[in-house]
Amino acid sequence: MNSIRAYLTITLVIGIGLAIAASIAMSYQRITHETEELYDAELAQISRVLEAVLSIEFEFTGVHISETTHEKQKLVISPEIIAEGEYNKDGHKYEKKLAFQVWSRKGVPLLGSSNNDVSLSFSNEPGYSYETIDDKAWRTFVRYSDTLSIWIKVSQSVEIREDVTHKIASVNASILLILLPVIFILITLIVRKGLAPLNEINRQISLRGNNNLTPLNFTSVPNELQQIVGSINHLMSSLGAAIERQRRFTGNAAHELRTPLAAIKVHAQNMHPDNERLKNIQDHIVSGIDKLTHLFNQLITLSQAECSQVYDKKEAVNVNDLVCEITTELSATIHRKQITLSTHIDKNIKIQANREKLSILLRNLIDNAVKYVPDQGKVTINAELSDTRVNLSVSDNGIGLNQEQKAHVFERFYRASSQDMDGCGIGLSIVKEICDSSGYSIALSDTERYQTGLTVTVGMPNEPMATDNP
Repeated sequence: MNSIRAYLTITLVIGIGLAIAASIAMSYQRITHETEELYDAELAQISRVLEAVLSIEFEFTGVHISETTHEKQKLVISPEIIAEGEYNKDGHKYEKKLAFQVWSRKGVPLLGSSNNDVSLSFSNEPGYSYETIDDKAWRTFVRYSDTLSIWIKVSQSVEIREDVTHKIASVNASILLILLPVIFILITLIVRKGLAPLNEINRQISLRGNNNLTPLNFTSVPNELQQIVGSINHLMSSLGAAIERQRRFTGNAAHELRTPLAAIKVHAQNMHPDNERLKNIQDHIVSGIDKLTHLFNQLITLSQAECSQVYDKKEAVNVNDLVCEITTELSATIHRKQITLSTHIDKNIKIQANREKLSILLRNLIDNAVKYVPDQGKVTINAELSDTRVNLSVSDNGIGLNQEQKAHVFERFYRASSQDMDGCGIGLSIVKEICDSSGYSIALSDTERYQTGLTVTVGMPNEPMATDNP
């Protein structure tokens, strides 16, 4: 089970359910025991009451119950008592499940209850016992009266005890079972409340940008999570420091190398070769220096793109104007390769973005398309506006990319084996970095209008335009 909330909730519910079941079982045993003791005490009390009543009658009348009595005396129970209802003015229906019998010292029956359904047998063994009467269990108590020289036996049907025990246990179990859904709801709320700090940590981390490595800030963190938050903050601090060192090294190295490369290029261009072989060497030197300069410029751009603080200011940017600026910068290459460039952009489309960052993104996309299309190729730049999104796409009719190449094309320094054009392999890495840090989406697809080629689509949120304060 991967969910802590589900694990805690299910475990606690099962645990409490088992505890309730055990409580019901123990309660039933306890109720049974207490009921047995209560009714046993009642049997003993009834026998003493009978002895006292008979003793008073003897003292009042002066007549002793004789063993020569031809017919034993009976205490008559009113018919209303054994009616269906539990209670009435004369008694209770359970009286039918009570019986007593009095015998002389020699076992001659003298007095008994008028319960025709029960016939008690003589017993001269004092104390409690169980016996079966008409295939039903009865609890009996026998005592001998030394004063009156009689045996008294009081019996009670076990059904009474079981009935009372079941009713009391059922009430207790019903109360506990009714409380079970309430307990489940309380457990769910308590677990949710207990895991709220974890959810808050997850929320803060998920809302952060890729370059936000500042420490997590919580006003109140449970003791159990303080160490975790501290470890996360330490990790982010160490990671941020390492990334910053890498950025500084990349940027500084690129800056330091551009100056000597520019000097070498000037010297190479000032050479005056007197034969074709030296001329070719000069061209290769200048071309190599241009490639290295382009690589260093891209590394500097990538280093800046990774640092969100460099491009944190947003403004309303006219997409058509920005595309025109970029295509003008690339016009020499476009004319040299005789590329047909088409733009389908509404002149009024504006987006809320950092102009410099968006310019780098579009320049790399358009430069890639211009670079990898053949001579007399076609490049199309399109912008579509909706209520929530602005989709910018750059399409070409080059050789395109297969699925495997598309999966790796955003990796740094990756170049498809089918591409023999000049390049350093980090242009689309810069585009991806800018998209990730800005919350843009990016997708690659085959160019449908040209049958071949690649289309790169960048989706940007259509945010309300910022207004300057007067």
